[in-house]
Amino acid sequence: MSVNSMYESQLDRLLEDEKNISYFCDIIKSKIINDTQECKQIIDLVVRFCEEHDLDESKAWMYYYLAWHNIDISMFSYALELFNDIKDIFEKRDNKLGLCYAYNGLSLVYCKSGMYELSNEMGLRGITIAREIQAQQILVTMLVNISITNIYSQSYEAAKEILDYVELNYDYKEFDLINRIVFLKAKAEVELYIGDTLKASEYIKNALELDGTNDENIFTSEIYKISGMISVKNGEIQKAENEFIHSCKSAKNYKNTYDYCEVLIQLSKLKFALGQASSAVEYLNEVIESATQLNLNRIIKNASILLYEYYKENHKHELALINLEIYMNADNDIHNNNNMKLVAKLNVDHSEKELKLYKLLYDKTEILYSIGEKIISNLDINDMVLSINAEINKLMKSDFFGIATYDAAKKEFVMRTVADGKIDLKGPISFEKSSAFTIHCIKTKKTIVLDNIVKEYKRYVNSINLEDRGTKLPMSGIYIPLIINDEVIGVMVVQSLKEKAYDSNDVNSLKVIGNYAAIALKNAMEYKRVEQIAIYDSLTGFLTKREIIREGNNIREEFSKTQKSFCILMLDLDDFKYINDKYGHVIGDNVMKMVTQNISKLIRSSDYIGRYGGDEFLMICPNITKRNALSMAERIRKVIEDSKYFIDENTAVNTTISIGLYEFTKDDLSFIEAVNFADLTLYRAKNKSKNKIMCFNNI
Repeated sequence: MSVNSMYESQLDRLLEDEKNISYFCDIIKSKIINDTQECKQIIDLVVRFCEEHDLDESKAWMYYYLAWHNIDISMFSYALELFNDIKDIFEKRDNKLGLCYAYNGLSLVYCKSGMYELSNEMGLRGITIAREIQAQQILVTMLVNISITNIYSQSYEAAKEILDYVELNYDYKEFDLINRIVFLKAKAEVELYIGDTLKASEYIKNALELDGTNDENIFTSEIYKISGMISVKNGEIQKAENEFIHSCKSAKNYKNTYDYCEVLIQLSKLKFALGQASSAVEYLNEVIESATQLNLNRIIKNASILLYEYYKENHKHELALINLEIYMNADNDIHNNNNMKLVAKLNVDHSEKELKLYKLLYDKTEILYSIGEKIISNLDINDMVLSINAEINKLMKSDFFGIATYDAAKKEFVMRTVADGKIDLKGPISFEKSSAFTIHCIKTKKTIVLDNIVKEYKRYVNSINLEDRGTKLPMSGIYIPLIINDEVIGVMVVQSLKEKAYDSNDVNSLKVIGNYAAIALKNAMEYKRVEQIAIYDSLTGFLTKREIIREGNNIREEFSKTQKSFCILMLDLDDFKYINDKYGHVIGDNVMKMVTQNISKLIRSSDYIGRYGGDEFLMICPNITKRNALSMAERIRKVIEDSKYFIDENTAVNTTISIGLYEFTKDDLSFIEAVNFADLTLYRAKNKSKNKIMCFNNI
């Protein structure tokens, strides 16, 4: 019997009610683990039917399973397009359950693509909706998937906390088969990384036996990969190799290039450990070739960095350079894709029902929407306050305007008011010691509307200055709490010298603007925090790797205009691992702080320096000759060599530094290529004698 005739009557039922799509969803869920081909046939059949009859919601559910099929065969770009189409359809239909599933899919694609922040963002959006509608099954699924994102980003303790929370609050034995297997795999992987291989073995064994058959399925490859990693950690080398080989075969059978490459990377690590480097290199080259065809940048990064380290240690500098370039290109692609999705990350959800209500009640909706777009697009708090003030003055008369940003941890707020087109900043103001309408607004999370401040202030505060009210000081005002996820992050204040200056329309308009302002303020505060982390390394105070590369690209761009050469220095502490191993990483970090403080004192204010790796630093010196750069490098080398770094009152350690120098003079060279030359020069210096400076042209 053909697939069409088997399901003809059920397809007709979709024309009666699209909710009947659940029949096909249930069939696919029951078959998808073991029979992906039949599932694909059913999906294609139903999609064609839905497209012919304009059944968008049913089509979206089939797209969901089609997207997962494409994940299983490593077609992430197509899966991403499908999940975004699904999200759009469910948003238009106000199908919140469907949105949960769409966000779950987006979260997983971003995770496997190496975009972990976006993955968590999508997961959290879905979890928020799932909690609102009390959809327990998809809620648990997304919690487990967020734990997997944390595993991928090596935040193992966070992953364990999430999984422990799931185990404590839900009975995983009641999950459907897929969720049980995924949960057990995640538990096994977390236990593997945090050190309890006995527990890891137990979880992975349960996952392997769960479906009650010995047949291969879509999870077999990943389960055997994790099992092999556990065996490696237990010292069971032959068993590990057999499990990795079985995993590879299973991934190939299911055409899952992603899992196949993941296993080959683990197998190559094992081969390196066994001294079988040629096999390891062969596996890793196969990984890069396969992953490149599908733009699997996370996989490319993981494979190329292993090859780079191997070739570098074995003094094969040209091959090391090639693989370093491959790594950097993949890393750049991930960051570029992440930046393209920045809008998705910053566009935090808010109450759509509330906005729909305002659309029905007020004629100012289009104006408010336009204002909202302008507010949300701004990530600088001062600029945002000025922008909101300008837009509000188009809607109503405002003699005084300000926004308070509230820090709940410190119990203080900062008030920004607008005076003569400029920001007047006051604070931080202690929450406990201040008596103000702003404090009352934060405490109660309620809007305050004052028609006559002189007559009404006692409802909210004990005392205020009553002089000059109506002349220099406001007589009426509105205080709007800015709330995200039930937390007050600030207060928006509009005031007038006149009594009863504002009516209910003004209050409601300000509430809508307040929604946008809350989103924008949260984004701006988070952006500022993330920007600070992204720019400066927390240990050394130097620029982060990403930021020093950004500065280098800017200087390279300037070179193309001015032809003024600049110098690049790669600095690496010699045998610093010995200090970490002997005294521990806390002492090692303290020593590194002292070393970098010395370096900071020896460079010019126009120079840039960043932490490029663990104990490796990249320095860019604009407008300097090679001779002067060498002199500076020698001063740094000498001071590091002569300094004693005290780790307690009686104990001091010494360290030295090696430096590779490259002078940028070529128009056809990229900045990263020049850095690679400096890096290769550095390792030549370290291989010769350490505590040494070398120039690129001396190699």
